[in-house]
Amino acid sequence: MSRKKRISLGKFLKIHLGYLLFRLFTSWVKRVPVESLASYGGKLGLLAFHFLRRWRRVAFANLNLVFGKEKSKDEIHWICRELFENMGKDMLEVYRSPDFKDSYLETLVKFEGEEHLHHALNQGKGVIAVSAHLGNFPLMGVRLAREGYPTSIVIRDPQNPKIAKAITSLRDAVGIESIPDEPRMACVSKCFKALKENRILMLQIDQSAPITEAWVDFFGYLVPTFKGPALFSVRTGAPILPMFIKRNLDNLHKITIHPPVTLKNIGNTEQDITSNTAQLTKLIETAIRDYPEQWLWIYRRFKRARDIKTGERMFLKHP
Repeated sequence: MSRKKRISLGKFLKIHLGYLLFRLFTSWVKRVPVESLASYGGKLGLLAFHFLRRWRRVAFANLNLVFGKEKSKDEIHWICRELFENMGKDMLEVYRSPDFKDSYLETLVKFEGEEHLHHALNQGKGVIAVSAHLGNFPLMGVRLAREGYPTSIVIRDPQNPKIAKAITSLRDAVGIESIPDEPRMACVSKCFKALKENRILMLQIDQSAPITEAWVDFFGYLVPTFKGPALFSVRTGAPILPMFIKRNLDNLHKITIHPPVTLKNIGNTEQDITSNTAQLTKLIETAIRDYPEQWLWIYRRFKRARDIKTGERMFLKHP
C-alpha cells in the first residue's frame, strides 16, 4: 500500500470514527431530561477540565497572559475551571435546543434592550450583530430565530465534514442560516445578501484573524482582528448592534442588545475601518472582563500578537 493510500485511509477512519463518537454523544444528550442539562453538562465539563490537558494548557496560558498581573493563581484557576464547566453546559443545551418548546426557551433566555433591535430592523438595511464566543453564544442565535427574527451567522466549520454537515442541519432546524467563512468571496457575497434582505447578520470577531485584517488593541496586545462588521456597515449603511449572552448563576441566560455603535468617519476608509474595529474590540474586551469565566480561552487568540508600543512580533508561547 502506498503512503498516499495510507494517509487517505487514516483520514477516512478519522472522519468516520469522529462522526460516530459525535452521533453517540448527541444521542445520549437527547436522553438527558431538559431540566438536568446544566447539571450533567457541568459534570461533563469538569471531566474535560481534568482530561483535555491540551485545551487546559492553552486556556491557562491565555489567562496568565491577560490576567497574570492582576489576578491571583487561585482566581485564574477558578476562571479556567468554570470555563470548562460552562462549555459542558453550553454543549448540552445547544444540541437539545431544537427540542425546546417556545415557552421553555422564552424562560431560559431573556432579552434586554430588544427595542434597539426593533428600531434597527425598521430601517430596512439589515442589522450587523457584533458578538463574541462569550456565554452560550449559539443559544443566542436560536433564541433570535425562534422569536421570528431572520438570522444569519458566519461560521467556521469543523474540519470533519460529516460533523460540519450535522451541525449545519442543527442550525437549519432552529431557523438559522449558516454562512461558511470559506471561500471568502462567497462568504462576503452571502453577507451582503443577508443584509439586503433585512436579516440579522451575526459576526464574532474575537478569534484569531489573518495578518491582512485590522491590527487593534485587545487586552493590551496588538492582534489581527476581523474588520467585516465595520466594512459591511460602511458599504451598506446597516447599523452595528453589539449583542452578548451571559449565563446567570441560576443557569438562565440573558441576551443584552446594546444601542447601535456610532462609527467614526475621518474620510480615510482604511483608517476608519481600523479605528471602528478597535472600538468594537474594546466593547468585546469589556464584556469578557465582566464575565471572564464565560469566554473561550481555549482559542489561540494571541498567537500573532505584537507589542502594543513597538509593533514587534512577541512570539508568545502557546502549548
